[in-house]
Amino acid sequence: MKLPGKISLAGAVLFILVGILLWGGFNTAMEATNTLDFCISCHEMRDTVYQEYRHSVHYANASGVMATCPDCHVPREWGPKVVRKIQASNELYHWLIGSIDTPEKFAARRPALADHVWTAMKRTDSRECRNCHRFTAMKIAEQGRFAADRHQRALQAGGTCIDCHQGISHKLPPLKPLSEEPDLELGEEILETCAGCHGDRGQGTPDGEYPRLAGLDEHYIVRQIKLFKTRKRINIPMIPYANDRELPDEDVVAIAAYLSRIELPTRLEPVEAPEEGFDALARLEASKAVLNIPRYPGDAEAGGRIYRRECAGCHGPDGRGIPQKGAPMLTGQHSAYLLRQIGRIRKGERPHDAETDGEIFGRFGDDEIRDILAWLSLQDD
Repeated sequence: MKLPGKISLAGAVLFILVGILLWGGFNTAMEATNTLDFCISCHEMRDTVYQEYRHSVHYANASGVMATCPDCHVPREWGPKVVRKIQASNELYHWLIGSIDTPEKFAARRPALADHVWTAMKRTDSRECRNCHRFTAMKIAEQGRFAADRHQRALQAGGTCIDCHQGISHKLPPLKPLSEEPDLELGEEILETCAGCHGDRGQGTPDGEYPRLAGLDEHYIVRQIKLFKTRKRINIPMIPYANDRELPDEDVVAIAAYLSRIELPTRLEPVEAPEEGFDALARLEASKAVLNIPRYPGDAEAGGRIYRRECAGCHGPDGRGIPQKGAPMLTGQHSAYLLRQIGRIRKGERPHDAETDGEIFGRFGDDEIRDILAWLSLQDD
């Protein structure tokens, strides 16, 4: 006859052993799917977002601290991690049915996918970001002027990382076009009026009086025209034109779309020796379309360091702008114009990103501004 106590003990030991095996197997499987290698094992990730991530500061940086996919997209806490893994089964389903198995499919779904991630991160107060980055650990006084200002205001207002730091490791989804079929002929016609100041190709003037408009993002152009219309941005020559009678909304969209599509070459292709039939007039006209910003006096190397610290987060690493952040290109813009606008921002005559920015610009020395402009003037070579 077996004693009930011994049966209970043996059963308990067996239960514990089975539990350990099951738990170990489950945990091992969960951790195996929580690695960079697993995340890029399918071509959908390897050929798209992984390639972007490899060029980001989260992949390679001066400190050598690397944040991989799970660090940003999977919670560390066990409960939320299990929930996230369960949610990931939906991603497996879409992998099986090939929802994003081509570049075209991925591009089409990218805005929705990005919005889903941003919404989730905002809902958790950027929990995964805060595994490494915390307001309480920041030495804000040692940050760049603009970064310090934004972080201080976010701390006071209860902001969260993803409010500003979208696109840190991956490209931002392109903005939706203002019109699927913009009237480019109308835009070209409107430019005939604008050409008196901005040039027949929107190239602007080197003296800084009128900016280059060619190649600027259409959303940015529309926003600036609206600022002129509402007199939030004052420019005397624009007053007769920036109104709903002269520039109704449909005209604004047309001219913005047309200007954004103009590509100005930065150099003229060399000609070895004029051949028979060489069109000198065509060559002259082609030379007029070239816009290469002259080298601005200053320490370009120092300006590059200042730019990367203060400006690159919005205007991009090469100064070509980030339309999704509303930041225009600076590279290829006339240096004298940029200097004039900085002066106006300092005086509060032109709005920038935030109301405090005029004061921040005022803390830059003239030599720092000069060096930044020197660096920018070399970026369109």
